[in-house]
Amino acid sequence: MILYFELGWSPTDTQFIDPYRCSAVPLPRHRLMKAKFNHLIRLVLLLVVLTGAVMSLNISAYQPSGGSLALVYLPLALLGQAFILSLLLGLLLWPFSLLPAGWFNRLFALTGGILVFLLAVDCWVFSVYRFHINAFFIKMFFTDLAGMGIGQGLLFGGLAALMVTVGLMLGLATLISRYRWLMRPMRTFWVLLLATFVGQGIHAWGYAHNMKAIVSLTHTIPWYTPVTATTDIKQWGLFNEALLEENLNLDVANVTGFRYPAQPLNCIAPTGATPSARPNIVVAVLESWRFDRMSAEVTPNIAAIGDESLVFSNHLSTGTVTDKGMFGLVYGVSPVYFNTAVGAGRETTIIQATKALGYDHWILANQDIEVNKLDTLLFNGIKPIQSLPKGAVYEGDRQVVRQFEQLLTQKSAAQPFFSLMLFNSSHFPYWTPPDMDLPFLPAERFAISKANDATDPTAYFNQYSNSLYYLDSLVGEVRQSLIDQGEWDNTILVITGDHGEEFADQDQVFWGHGSNFSRYQTSVPLVIHWPGKSASLEYRTSHEDIMPTLITEALGCDVALNSLSTGYSLFDDNDRVLMVESYVNQAVIVDDSVSEILPGFVLSYSLDDIDQPTKASAASLVGIQAIYDRFR
Repeated sequence: MILYFELGWSPTDTQFIDPYRCSAVPLPRHRLMKAKFNHLIRLVLLLVVLTGAVMSLNISAYQPSGGSLALVYLPLALLGQAFILSLLLGLLLWPFSLLPAGWFNRLFALTGGILVFLLAVDCWVFSVYRFHINAFFIKMFFTDLAGMGIGQGLLFGGLAALMVTVGLMLGLATLISRYRWLMRPMRTFWVLLLATFVGQGIHAWGYAHNMKAIVSLTHTIPWYTPVTATTDIKQWGLFNEALLEENLNLDVANVTGFRYPAQPLNCIAPTGATPSARPNIVVAVLESWRFDRMSAEVTPNIAAIGDESLVFSNHLSTGTVTDKGMFGLVYGVSPVYFNTAVGAGRETTIIQATKALGYDHWILANQDIEVNKLDTLLFNGIKPIQSLPKGAVYEGDRQVVRQFEQLLTQKSAAQPFFSLMLFNSSHFPYWTPPDMDLPFLPAERFAISKANDATDPTAYFNQYSNSLYYLDSLVGEVRQSLIDQGEWDNTILVITGDHGEEFADQDQVFWGHGSNFSRYQTSVPLVIHWPGKSASLEYRTSHEDIMPTLITEALGCDVALNSLSTGYSLFDDNDRVLMVESYVNQAVIVDDSVSEILPGFVLSYSLDDIDQPTKASAASLVGIQAIYDRFR
């Protein structure tokens, strides 16, 4: 019997040594392909070890709890992400695996070395900025290096480190070729694949049950996208209500690294003051209400309130989708902390402050805020009242107002209240009662899946305006109820939208929301009835400014605003660097310039016109760094 031993560095890489003949013999093609494939798998496994080791340095920003499941998840999450990154590189190199081993090892050393080096740089970036390398950072590196404060010395030092890393990778690849590290590499490959699936499964389970020590790990791992499956877990009968309740009540102050608020709130009523002396706070959020749909024609009741109140005409939401917009509004924090906050399970500062001052809380929503976890994220410890009838959406919005009126009539005269109402009729297809006289015609409910570049938006935009006209009538009823109960002059009423809505308003045709960061999707009205205050303000404000302003100026809590928020006071006209997010992308907005961070590149355009290019400045990285540093 002839035994074959692989000669990985033979001149042709197609010959093996016959130990009996002491000469090279041709290797059968199928054996050659198997040998090449096994070599590639060995290199991928090597890369898993190296990338996992580098990424583990970021775990210093994560403080694991003693929970056994979290401690199991930690290495699985790191291994899983290292495996996925390495596997992706292996798939890219697969077509080149038939090259002679020497040349293939050089190619692997170059690409793998760049990956390991980038992860090491990302570790440094994360330690400084608290965010990972993204397309915006890369663009600034190539267009405004000086603005980032990177000098020639640091640049040449980085190039030298890259060369050393590539050289190290080449040496390791050569050793693997000669000594065939791991005789059966596919066994290890399948073990890692299984570990990746198990880790993702643990995350899906932990996310569904608010296991904070699991969810809070996400932000430390570069480019990590864990699986969530809350709805599926409920449908499969695997959801554990008792476990969820236990996790919601768990104190994890030393688990998440989310220092929110940065200072304790000091909300103590002045000596001798009665609870009724403190203002009620009511927040009315109209779904998809964009900036130019607040007028005497579309929203006459709100416009009338605005005539005697505060109107902020240059106001941006923190998201182009509901969860990110509502997060910034209620938390007073940039949506870059969204996933971290899910893992932290903290009370928002507005809830902390109002609880400390003896407020009652009425959360009324005509949306299923349990699915996207906004109920526990924004109102931890308070059970929202959801109006989700089997009938049409407009009936649920009407029910929100009826519930508010009932609670208002039943409240104690001496007890102030905080209420948030989330209306939904202005979400597509845009709902109105069948007996309502429509002020805008022609009107038709919108099927967004059927819209294209040639679709005429007129009828849909009219129906959208009709739905807002209907919601405006409900806001008018809320105002009248407060007047009838003698509470209007002691109530701060905030009226705004969660995000905007687009109707093919630009040359590049977009419909709905969540698809870009132009003014049509990010800019929303903000009207605040604040007894004793009236002004029309045109400087830039943001959702993350609202609650901190109420806490410090309306409730009188003795705390620095920047310890509550990544924003500013609504009455501060400072320039703002804003991070706005959709479901998958995020954008940096400075003045009227948008830098939308897409996978692999940055699209810069004007806030008013997506077709008008703008230039982003690396100076905005200072503002971004301040946002990421605020609570970590």
